[in-house]
Amino acid sequence: MAGFNLKGRSDKTVENYYNAFKRWEAFAKQGNVCHLPAQPVQVALYLTHILDTGGSGSIVTAAVYGIKWAHSINGFEDPTVNSFVKNLMEAAKRQVRVPRRKKDCVSANMLICLCDIHKDSRDISVVRDLAMIVLCFAGFLRYNELSELRCEDVAFHESCLKLNIRKSKTDQYRLGNEVVIAKGKTVACPYLMLKRFMGLFGATVSSKDYLFKPLFRSKAECNQIYKQKPLSYTRARECVVKRLNEVSKGLDLGLHSLRAGGATEAANGNVNERCWRRHGRWRSDMSKDGYVVDSLQNRLEVTKQLGL
Repeated sequence: MAGFNLKGRSDKTVENYYNAFKRWEAFAKQGNVCHLPAQPVQVALYLTHILDTGGSGSIVTAAVYGIKWAHSINGFEDPTVNSFVKNLMEAAKRQVRVPRRKKDCVSANMLICLCDIHKDSRDISVVRDLAMIVLCFAGFLRYNELSELRCEDVAFHESCLKLNIRKSKTDQYRLGNEVVIAKGKTVACPYLMLKRFMGLFGATVSSKDYLFKPLFRSKAECNQIYKQKPLSYTRARECVVKRLNEVSKGLDLGLHSLRAGGATEAANGNVNERCWRRHGRWRSDMSKDGYVVDSLQNRLEVTKQLGL
């Protein structure tokens, strides 16, 4: 029962809650107070300590949810519903902090230029990077969705490519999701690029291997490792950003620049809003709007309609 109780949240969420609770436990032991069950006033003092030592609102929020989770799975009364704790959470959100700076978006023209530079390359490391880039851009993929792809999750049809998304941030119950990507007409076509990449290392759509894995080099040979291990976020980001910098000097880019870039191109191209929201697997309009950088032309339409 205890094991199933822990499965009530995703593994990453449980890990974050557990770490936040252990920090509270260490603080409570220093003051010789009971950490489980905790008293509301003691939790409030702990949050005050976090704010006094320069902790951000996100750290306070993590502490509250970690303590709430630990009390919930142990069947104890929740000390975080107390008004002191709630007011301190609100105070933490209002603290002055460094403005959040989002990464710059990637455009379709940039990807076409990049793929044109390497259109004749047979280096698997180059083609792998290009395949990851165009798939993330065209499929609005988060990196965890891309890294979990296996060869059997890919289906090539006459006019499109279908990807089976096994695990997604917005698919907590792992019901699965399908992303369809149309066959393009340029050198940056995701359909042709993925076929080209899979052909280089002899992958088949019936294989259970991860689609994107680390590489090894032996003399003149370069290939993916044989071990079943997906490419890490750090290494993927390093490869993708290095590749994008060939055509985007001066931009602040990351892996999310591809998802945001694809969403921006679709929104500014007047694609049906319901369709591109579904394509990006967003739960709400507020979530998807945070990814879009509206073009100047679309922004000027607001005041043009005022008739002044």
